[in-house]
Amino acid sequence: MDALTAAPSEEKVQEYVSILKNVDWQTGLRGVATLVVGFVAVRAILHLAKKALKASHIPASLHTVLWNLLRIILDLVVILAAAGTIGIPITSFITLLGIAGLAVSLALQGVLSNLAGGFIILSTHPFDLGHFIEHDGVTGTVREISMQHTRLETPDGKMIYIPNSRLSGGRIINYSETGKRRVELTVSASYGHTPAQVRSAVMAAVERTEGILSDPAPAVYVDGYGESDIKYGIWVWTEGANFLRVRRELTELLYTTFAEKKVEMTYPHLNVHLKQN
Repeated sequence: MDALTAAPSEEKVQEYVSILKNVDWQTGLRGVATLVVGFVAVRAILHLAKKALKASHIPASLHTVLWNLLRIILDLVVILAAAGTIGIPITSFITLLGIAGLAVSLALQGVLSNLAGGFIILSTHPFDLGHFIEHDGVTGTVREISMQHTRLETPDGKMIYIPNSRLSGGRIINYSETGKRRVELTVSASYGHTPAQVRSAVMAAVERTEGILSDPAPAVYVDGYGESDIKYGIWVWTEGANFLRVRRELTELLYTTFAEKKVEMTYPHLNVHLKQN
C-alpha cells in the first residue's frame, strides 16, 4: 500500500513543480494578492468569531478549540484559493493533502487519540474547570483542559497531566458537580453507653463544626459490634470546597465532645480475670 500511495504523490509533486516554474510574474502576483487579501479577511472573521463566542452560551472551555478549528479551515480555504489562482488543480491538490494527512495521522496516532479525547471531554462535559475529580486513583482540582491533556492540582500541591485519551475512556468521579460532598467517619464507643448517649455526643460535635449542611440532615447509626466496642457511622454533608476542613474539624471535635459527655472511646485492650481458689 505504501508503494501505491507514494508513486502518485511523487508524480503530483513533480506536476506542481512544473506548474510553478511556468508561472509568470503576473499570475504569481495574483496568487500572492489572493493570499494577502485572504489572510486579512480571515483575521477579521476570527476577530468577529472571538467576540461572538464570548457573547454566546457556549462553555468557555470550548472557545479556544472552536476558534482554532475555524482558523485552520479558513486558512486552508485561502491556500486552496491561491493555489487555484496560479493554475494548480484544486482537486488534485486536495488529493495530495489527503495522502499527506493520512501519513501524518499514522505517525501521530497517540496525539490524535488525545485530540479526539479532548473533543469528547469538551463536548460531553463530565467535568469543568475548578471541579474536584478522581480518575484511576488520582484526585485533584481541574486547572486546565487542553486538546492533549487535562491538568489536575492535587490536594498536596502537585500538578498531574493526564492524557485525554485515558481520561475520556476511563471512569471519572466528579465530586463537585452536585455542589456538596458527604463526610463519612467511624467512631467506636464502649458497650457501657447507649446508642442515644453516643448519638448525643456526636451531634454536639456536629453542631460545633462550621460548614455542615442541615439538608441532607446529619446521620449517626450503629455500624457494627466488636469484641469490646460498638462502632458508629457518621454521615454529614458539606459544600465541596469545605470537605477537607470539615472532616478535620469534626474528627478533632469528636474527641473533645466525647470527653465532655463522658462517653468512652474504646481502643484494643485485653481484660484479664484472675480466679482465686
